[in-house]
Amino acid sequence: MRYPGNIERSIEKSYLENIEVSADAEMDGRILGDALAAMEESKKAGPALAGPNVWRTIMKNRITKLAAAAVIITAVLLGVKFAGGPDMANVAWGEVTNRVAQVDYVHVYWFKSRGDALFRQFEGWYAHGKLVRRGDKGGMTYDDGQTQQKFDEQGRRIGKKPSLFAEGKTFFELFSADLLSDKNEQLSQLTPINVGDDFLIYEVDPPPDWDGSQWLENISVTVGKNSLLPVQMKIFEKDSDDYDLVMFDYEAPEKPPEFFEPPMAASANGQSEVVLDGQEVVLNIEGAPGLKQAVVRLYDKYDGPAEQFPLDYISSDRLDPNFSRAVSEGVRKKYKKKGGPVYRLDVSFVTDEGYESGTLVFLATRLNEAGQCGVGSSAGGLDGWPDGKYRNIKFSPLLKSTEREDTYIVEIRCWLRPKDD
Repeated sequence: MRYPGNIERSIEKSYLENIEVSADAEMDGRILGDALAAMEESKKAGPALAGPNVWRTIMKNRITKLAAAAVIITAVLLGVKFAGGPDMANVAWGEVTNRVAQVDYVHVYWFKSRGDALFRQFEGWYAHGKLVRRGDKGGMTYDDGQTQQKFDEQGRRIGKKPSLFAEGKTFFELFSADLLSDKNEQLSQLTPINVGDDFLIYEVDPPPDWDGSQWLENISVTVGKNSLLPVQMKIFEKDSDDYDLVMFDYEAPEKPPEFFEPPMAASANGQSEVVLDGQEVVLNIEGAPGLKQAVVRLYDKYDGPAEQFPLDYISSDRLDPNFSRAVSEGVRKKYKKKGGPVYRLDVSFVTDEGYESGTLVFLATRLNEAGQCGVGSSAGGLDGWPDGKYRNIKFSPLLKSTEREDTYIVEIRCWLRPKDD
């Protein structure tokens, strides 16, 4: 059995993409050191640590919070003897999903182990159909059950799209990429592979037609024996020694309602009308030091059958044909899953000095959805500007409809990200 890495490749891809990952080696080392120290303490504590207050005990200390996901399951399982009780061994997974559907609040930690490094990918809070996630760099994502909005560490909105809860998903379905959904009929009679004094262990293999079956080996879920609620989930990947570890804490104090309200999104730095398959439009940029203009063209839209989606939809003389086809295929798969219409935008920038950036020519978007993009100099790279100065142009475009056919409003939020960031 192996430990995996990138389940976000299958969790609606858009939902977990661009989550901030700490690059602070010192912090990672400190977390790992705290983890090992906590594990030693757990050995001294013995089985008592496996009681119902294990999360409350660990969460009292700020430092052990960071180490918790690294050692909690090790510490807990010190007190588990796999005796195999005859009754609990027959508890079907369907009973677990019934309990999960009744949960109103849960605190989530998502950790990653990569080689010798251990770091927290993000922390999340789910309450009454709303979800807030905070990455290690401070970026925040708010999902109110209708719309998901993402903000970077500076409070700039860098993403907007429909909520993944709008289809009635539970928080656990979301964090398992639907693999552990109660709608998955093959799981209804799944029973534990191990039964301990305090926990049940379930193991799920992906079906052949599941989107991530080519890289995911299986998911192991530890469930409380009395509560039948998931305590932790391990995501094992084929041909890898890395793993993802997701911890679920139901005892943490619930956040107040205002915690789940997103901040007010700042005004766009530039906006203009654009016509489908029309001419380039130049937007004057305000409030983004170093940037003077954005140049936008709305090439086309597609709203036909997914089977006929053109594999040259994303193409350019400057792009390798194989790369173009691969990107177009990715757009097609997303289109098949989410529907349309889908629009192709080209976006470039002009700096205060009059330097032209490269053009992002493979930007496919939907109405009222936005994501974070980036572009460097027209010569290529982030250091290839005429003055040799580093410029990483980050931007988030948003396309909105008007009352006129084939005429739209495009909004651009943009900024220069420094090299040390």
